[in-house]
Amino acid sequence: MQKAAQAYLSTQVHTTSKGELLIMLYDAAIKFMKQAKIKIDEKDFAAKGILISKAIEVISELTASLNKEKGGTLAENLSQLYIYCNTRLLQANLKMDNEKIDEVIKIIDGIASAYKEIIPTVEAQNAVPLQTHSSSSSGSTNPNMSFVNDPGYGLPTAQNMPTPNTMRLKKAANAYGSSR
Repeated sequence: MQKAAQAYLSTQVHTTSKGELLIMLYDAAIKFMKQAKIKIDEKDFAAKGILISKAIEVISELTASLNKEKGGTLAENLSQLYIYCNTRLLQANLKMDNEKIDEVIKIIDGIASAYKEIIPTVEAQNAVPLQTHSSSSSGSTNPNMSFVNDPGYGLPTAQNMPTPNTMRLKKAANAYGSSR
């Protein structure tokens, strides 16, 4: 049963866009924090520590996935916010403090809600240029290719000149990408 679940998760990760993976990470962090709160109430301190550690690992992965070159100030601000969240989770772990966990849940949920609105819009907008421009340097015409992989990303052409709102969406989307 364990191997089947791991195979399913592996397939899900490999067939999901980077935007959807980002949302999955936010959801996982929130799930672990909510479970940790329950374990604090149940006085199951070992399980609480494991769950908070998992939430910290997820938030650390979010930090590591930021593309500070493309994301600029937004990526740097998110990095600082994630560091703050992990610090609060460490404090919550030491002090058995559900209020600190609630604070981090509120922050992560707010960011997740914003990205849940941004990501589908940006990916949909980028699907059309990826289908029509087969001469991109990656050579891919896959409409599911993530916005962060488009080599011409953020450079408007006469055919796809973005509106100011689109530019804001792309700036937010640029905060994540391949930084390793």
